[in-house]
Amino acid sequence: MECHATGEAGHWWLNESLKRLQESYRSRFGASLIIIEGEALEVLQKLVKKYKINQVLWNRLYSPETIKRDTIIKKTLQDQGVDVETFNGHLLNEPWEVQNNSGQYFKVFTPYWRKAFEVYQSKKEKLEKLKSINVINHQENLTFNFLPKKNWYQKFSKYWTPGENAAQDQLSQYLKTNIDIYKEARDRPDLDQTSKLSPYLRFGEISPRTIVLNILKSKKLSASVLTYLSEIGWREFSYSLLYYSKNLASFPINMKFQKFPWRKSNKELDLWKKGKTGIPLVDAAMRQIYEKGWMHNRLRMVVGSFLVKNLLLNWTLGERYFQETLLDYDEASNAAGWQWIAGCGADASPYFRVFNPILQSERFDPQAKFILQYLPQLQTLQKPSSIFQPHLQEQAFKSLINQNLYYEPLVDLKDSRNRALEAYQKIK
Repeated sequence: MECHATGEAGHWWLNESLKRLQESYRSRFGASLIIIEGEALEVLQKLVKKYKINQVLWNRLYSPETIKRDTIIKKTLQDQGVDVETFNGHLLNEPWEVQNNSGQYFKVFTPYWRKAFEVYQSKKEKLEKLKSINVINHQENLTFNFLPKKNWYQKFSKYWTPGENAAQDQLSQYLKTNIDIYKEARDRPDLDQTSKLSPYLRFGEISPRTIVLNILKSKKLSASVLTYLSEIGWREFSYSLLYYSKNLASFPINMKFQKFPWRKSNKELDLWKKGKTGIPLVDAAMRQIYEKGWMHNRLRMVVGSFLVKNLLLNWTLGERYFQETLLDYDEASNAAGWQWIAGCGADASPYFRVFNPILQSERFDPQAKFILQYLPQLQTLQKPSSIFQPHLQEQAFKSLINQNLYYEPLVDLKDSRNRALEAYQKIK
C-alpha cells in the first residue's frame, strides 16, 4: 500500500485506519490485509505471482508524478496478462470532465463549480450497499507500524477516531446538528462547528460522493447547505489544478511569482511554527495544529497570510510544514490553498489582501475564547481587546514577558503589510 505524501501527523492516522480496516476484514470476511512497504510495481508483481492474481483494481490519483507511476504499472501488468482497471473513488468528477466553453480547464472557482456541480448531478448517482465481496482466505499474524518517531501524536486519540465507521457517524451527526448553520458558523474558530470530515476524506474512509449524496437525500438546498457543498467544490477545484499543473506544491501557477523577492529567516519561520510570533490569534492557531493535528480553515488563511505577507517568507515553507503536521494534509487542497493565500495561484487572493490578525480576532473570536483555549496565560489581560493586542498593555505585557509567558510581536502588522505591498509591486 502506498499513501502519497503523508507527513508525520498523517502517519498516526494511517496506522490507526489500517488497524480498523484489518479488524473489519477479519470480522466480516475472516481474512487479513496484506500490507507491504516498497515500490508499488515491484510489490504488485510479487503478489500477482504468489497468489496467481489475474485482475488488479485501484482508485486513481491525480498528480503528474502519480499518473506517470500508475501508467507504467498498468502497462507492465497488462503486458504480463493481468487485467487492470482503475476507478474514481476520490472525486465527484474526473478533472478532465469539467472544462470551459473553450475546452480548457477552469482557473476561476465560481464558474468551475457551477459547471462541475451540473456535471455531477447529470450522472444521477445513487447510494447502494455492497452486496458481497470475494476475498482470498489469507491468514497471517500481520504487524505493522507507521507511527511517527516522535511521540507528539499521542494526544490525537483524544480528539479523533479514524476509520470508515467513525466517518459515517461523523457525517450523520453533522447533518443532524450543524450543517444548517454552516454559513453563519463556519468562520468562527471559537464555535468550532465545521464537519471535521477532512481527514476521513484524505484517507479514503469516506468519499465526497457519499457526502454529497447523503446531503442531497436528506437536506434542502438552503444557503448553508449550498455553502457547505461549495467547500467540497473547492476540493474538486484543487484537484483540477493539481492535474493540470506541473507541480502544484512547488511552482506558482502565476509564473511572475518565480521572481518574487522572498525573505529568508529560519528564526522567524521557527517562531511561526512554534506559535511564538507575539500575535495571539496566529500563535493560538499554530498551537492548535500541534495539539490536534488540525486547524480551523479560517485560521489556515490567517497564519498563511502572516507567514507569506507579514513575514514575507516563501509559501512553500508553509505548505511543507502543513504536510508534516496536518492529519488532513491533502496534496491538492493544501498546495492550492497556499497558492491562493500567496496570490500566485488560480483564482488567488489578490496581492493587496493581507489578513489582519487583530481584525480577524475581533470578527471571528470576539470573546477571545479560542485564543484563551491555547494561550490561557493571557487571561490576566481580561478584556478581549487587550488579549488581541497584548503589547499595547505596557505594564501587564511587560509582566508576561518577564515571566517568559509571552513574546514581543515579530513584526509591526502595518509596517510589514506595507513591505509586502512594495514587494508585490516589483513583480506586477
